[in-house]
Amino acid sequence: MPLVLGILLVVAAVAVCLWLSITALRQVKQLRAELDETQRQLNELKAAAEVIPAPPPPPLPRSRSSGLDDLREQLRAAHREESPPEE
Repeated sequence: MPLVLGILLVVAAVAVCLWLSITALRQVKQLRAELDETQRQLNELKAAAEVIPAPPPPPLPRSRSSGLDDLREQLRAAHREESPPEE
C-alpha cells in the first residue's frame, strides 16, 4: 500500500511539473508576441521621426548695440535743452 501511494505521489508531482512548464511556455510565447509588436511599433516611430526633420532652433535674441544707448542719451539731452525754464 505505501508503494502505491508513493507512486501516485510521484505521478502527481510529474503531472504538476508538466502543467507548470506548459503554462510557462504559453506565457513566454505571449510575451514574445507582445515584444515583437512593441518592437514593430518602435521601428515605425523611428522611421517617422527620421522622415520629419527637427525644426531649427529659434534665433538668439539680438543684443543692444551701444549706438542705441548713445542715441537715447542724445535725445534726452535735446529734450532737456528744449524745455523752457520754470520760474
